[in-house]
Amino acid sequence: MNIKELGKMMEELLGLNYPAVAVKLAKSPGDIPEGYSEIKDKIRHCEMVQKVRKEGIKFYATNENHLCKGGAHNIGVNQSPNIEDLEIKLHVKLGNFKTYESSKKTMELVPKIREQMYASVYAPLSDADFKPDSIVVVTTPKIGLRLSQALLYSKGGRIHASFAGTQSLCGDAVAAVKLSGTANATLACNGSRKYAKIEDNEMVVAFPPSELENIIDALKHFREVWG
Repeated sequence: MNIKELGKMMEELLGLNYPAVAVKLAKSPGDIPEGYSEIKDKIRHCEMVQKVRKEGIKFYATNENHLCKGGAHNIGVNQSPNIEDLEIKLHVKLGNFKTYESSKKTMELVPKIREQMYASVYAPLSDADFKPDSIVVVTTPKIGLRLSQALLYSKGGRIHASFAGTQSLCGDAVAAVKLSGTANATLACNGSRKYAKIEDNEMVVAFPPSELENIIDALKHFREVWG
């Protein structure tokens, strides 16, 4: 099966109201899938994920399209050297941390792609024309539970959930998955809930495409034994 077929099957088995989102980090213009256009808006990465979920569209975004430079930096699209210090100061100014030092300690631990990327590419997983670096599922905790169980069904272990309540859909859901090659769960952040409208009853589970077939096998089994 191709990525579209696997994506559609997973979305149906999970009972998702909106599709999972495939995110690819393109190193050069040649890595952009054929037929994808640059988004016209200037919005945040988290808003782009939501735009794909809610509108079912696909596109790519260069640094010029990314309104949140911290998010763009985390996924490698913006490698400006002063961004990290600006982000540290911004989070103190916003009241997210008591001191510069506490902000710095946290922000330095946010997963970041250090290699320069040309653009981020987005599509509904069930309509993706590329192999994603991360598959992002924004859903309810109950479906997040079922997805977590599916991730562990064949190999066992525990789900990795590394987050700090900031940089969630960029650092936690894309950069962390690409860097580690494993799934991560996160609770979204102030920015993604305010600007991208992640709802109060929603969380985020992200994982690499290598997990798709195992997840589908598990979900089929769960349907048989649990209904």
